[in-house]
Amino acid sequence: MSPAKKFRLATVERLRGKRLEEAAQALHTAQTAVREAEARRDDLVHRLQEQRHGETTAYELELEAVYRFRLRGDLAEVEHELAKLTIVLEQRRETWLQARAEVRAVGMLHDRYREERAQARQRAEQREMDERAGSGRRMPAAASGNDSGGS
Repeated sequence: MSPAKKFRLATVERLRGKRLEEAAQALHTAQTAVREAEARRDDLVHRLQEQRHGETTAYELELEAVYRFRLRGDLAEVEHELAKLTIVLEQRRETWLQARAEVRAVGMLHDRYREERAQARQRAEQREMDERAGSGRRMPAAASGNDSGGS
């Protein structure tokens, strides 16, 4: 592969990594919104189940009925919102999973490229060593590791 391909792979890898970070942040935001909606729903359910004590005059019973009617309406709104938020959460999760898969795929390509480059360098070095050995030339002292040329 050419150096240009290495550059493209590194760039694609960084872009995919950035996309994964953005998808993770969006997923986190959606999870937070769902948890908040669930907490509001749970609070409304608790308040609906709660028995209010006090004198039971007709006026208080009427107020209690209005209060519970309002809580049921609020609960319906929160459940509707929660259903929409759950759909968004699933979409964000799918986007995050896709981004993670792309990062892994590009990372594997980049790793394979690095491995191929290392193997190509090793083959070139081996070819050079074979050529030097075949031509009868001595290896430079710095390359052989000793000055005597022997073992």
